[in-house]
Amino acid sequence: MTRFDYHSHHYRCGHASGGMRDYIEAALALEMTSFGVADHGPAYWVNGIDHAYPLTQMAVSELPVYVAEARALQSEFGGRIDVRVGLEADFVPGRAADLAELLSANSFDYVLGSVHYVLGRSVFDRARWRQEDPVAVWREYYKLVIEAAQSGLFDILSHLTVVEAYSPPVPDALTRELYPPVAEAVASAGCAVEINTSGYRKMPPGPDRSGDEPFPNRVMLRELIRCGVPLTFGSDCHKPDDVGFGHERVMALLAELGVDTQEPVAVRIRREPIGVYRTA
Repeated sequence: MTRFDYHSHHYRCGHASGGMRDYIEAALALEMTSFGVADHGPAYWVNGIDHAYPLTQMAVSELPVYVAEARALQSEFGGRIDVRVGLEADFVPGRAADLAELLSANSFDYVLGSVHYVLGRSVFDRARWRQEDPVAVWREYYKLVIEAAQSGLFDILSHLTVVEAYSPPVPDALTRELYPPVAEAVASAGCAVEINTSGYRKMPPGPDRSGDEPFPNRVMLRELIRCGVPLTFGSDCHKPDDVGFGHERVMALLAELGVDTQEPVAVRIRREPIGVYRTA
């Protein structure tokens, strides 16, 4: 297993183009050995509404249809590329049991755990940064990341540090305080962490930042490596042309940080084996 991408979307989430087949064929064209379909799961925490957020997430009723189509494609493309059937699931405090029920009712090879909503608002809501204390938002975000890791629901934690995408800068002392406990909790929980290259698209250049960072950024990556957390790759592609986006940049970054990218291995986290780069 030499090249893989475990974070892709398609039309069901309401803000991506193309079908799963288009993304798999794009991965084949890039000579990937393993590729994961992992669209946004439904808003399970909104009671009684099948399709609560049609512009960001699939409907509850669509989930088994999605899984069935993905399994059919997995079988069809078998022997040419290792297709993995995944899901990007939101971690919402107090609703872990509901998510566990949703996941157990369907068959996944892996599940990405994401924190998109903090204190009732999306981390991508730019207006919040003019209305709220960024330090409080950051503290709550990383608290939820730790809870997500400890929930036992996820194989891979997705786009750590995404809360920083549109946030104004905070004191360096805050990252020195927050990052180590997150990395230690993730390591203790046994999760992998993806290096998500949507950061290269979302992190705008600004004071004290280059705009050239993935999620997690290199400071957090150093903490994860220190703790021996296995790392994987996700382009977070929302169109087929973005499959594998930023792969070479990530390989160069990992080499800079002392990670051997020449010999990735297949590791079972909680469900089926996924490709990772060992850091310990």
